[in-house]
Amino acid sequence: MKLIADGLKSLVTFDVKNDEIIKNFIKVAEGSETETLTAYSNICRILLCKNVSLAQYVHDMMIFSESPLIQSYIKSGNEIQKKAIEFDVETLKSLAGTTAAQIKKYLSDRLTCDIPKKLPEFEVGEFAYDADYFIEQVKQNGSGMFAKYKAFTYQSGQLKPVASPDTIRLSDLKKYEVQRKQILDNTLCFVNGQPANNVLLYGDRGTGKSSTIKAMLNEFDGLRIVQLDKSEIPSLFELYDILGKSPLSFIIFIDDLVFNEDDDSFGFLKQALDGSLAVRPRNVAIYATTNRRHLIKETNASRDADAVHRSDAVDDNMSLADRFGLFVTFTAPTKETYLEIVSQIVKDKGLEIDEEQLRQGAERFSLKRGGRSPRIARQYVEMLEGRLNSGLDLF
Repeated sequence: MKLIADGLKSLVTFDVKNDEIIKNFIKVAEGSETETLTAYSNICRILLCKNVSLAQYVHDMMIFSESPLIQSYIKSGNEIQKKAIEFDVETLKSLAGTTAAQIKKYLSDRLTCDIPKKLPEFEVGEFAYDADYFIEQVKQNGSGMFAKYKAFTYQSGQLKPVASPDTIRLSDLKKYEVQRKQILDNTLCFVNGQPANNVLLYGDRGTGKSSTIKAMLNEFDGLRIVQLDKSEIPSLFELYDILGKSPLSFIIFIDDLVFNEDDDSFGFLKQALDGSLAVRPRNVAIYATTNRRHLIKETNASRDADAVHRSDAVDDNMSLADRFGLFVTFTAPTKETYLEIVSQIVKDKGLEIDEEQLRQGAERFSLKRGGRSPRIARQYVEMLEGRLNSGLDLF
C-alpha cells in the first residue's frame, strides 16, 4: 500500500492528485488509525454510490483528467516522456487492481481493533489498459473537459461545458439537402485536417441554420463546438490560444450575427477570420448564422449619408462576408415544401393522421404564426403528437 501511495504522490502525467479516491487511498496507507478507517469508508462510499468498480473509476478518472504530458508527447514523440507516461499508468493500474480484502488486511495488520473485518467492500473490476491506450484516447478525444464534453460556451475568458447538448442529427432535418451537403463536406474536410472554410449561413428565420451547425457535432466524434456570444467576439484570439493546444477540431459557433455601425466587434471578427498577424489555428473554424443580408445595421443617419459613405458601408459588409469562404443561403420554403416537411416529420414520429386533415391544420398553424418554416413545421407536429398522446382532439 505504501509503495502505491508513494507512486500516486509522484504522478506527472494525469492531473488527479485532488481526486477523492487518490487522497483517501494515500490516507489509508499513511494516516492515523482514525484517518485510515475514515479513508477506507470514504473509498467504499464513493464507489458504491456511483455503482462502479474501482478499475472503472480509475479508468474514467484518467480518461477525463488533464494530461498535458500526453499532449506534448503526441507532438514530440519524445521517449523520455513516453517512459514517464508508462510509469504513471502502471502506478494507477496497481491502484485499480487493489482489492477491498487487501486493504482490510493491511488495516488489520496496522490497527489493534477488529473493525476492519466488519467494514463494507467494493468491486475491484478489471483494468486492462496500457500507456498506448491512453495516448490514443487523447489523440481521438482530447483530455480533461474536452474528453468529457463535446459542447461549450465561452464567457468572461472561461470555457464552460454544456452537460446536455442538443442531440439533433442531420437525418432529423428536412429538405435543404443541397445547403447541408455543402456544410457537411466542408466539415468533413475540416475534421480530417484538410483545408476547410469558415462558414456563414444566411437566410430566413426558422429554416434550420443553427440546427445544421449543431447537427455537425453529432456527426463527427472528434469534433467539438464552442458557442460564442457576439459580445465575446473581442476575446476570439484568447480562445484561439486555448483551443489551438488541443488535438481536436473545434467549430466556434456564432449565432444571429449582426453589428451596429459603431460596434468594435466587427473589426475583431474581420481580423480573426483573416487579416491579423495572429494565424487562426488549423484545428479551429468559425461557423456563423445571420438572418440579415447586411451584417451591419443601417441607422437613419447612414441612410441619409452621401454616396461615398453608403459605398463604404457596402464595402464593410462585403469585406466581412468575403472572409467566410463558404456562404450558404437558406430561404423560406414554399407552401408545398413546408407541407412536405410536416409530412416527413409525422412519418418519422410514426403518427397516424389523415393526410388532408394534416395539411389543412399545418397551413392554418403557419398562418397563425406568420409564415412557413421548418421550425414552425416541427412545432406543429410536436403539438399534434402531444394532443394525440394525451387523448385530445386534434383541432
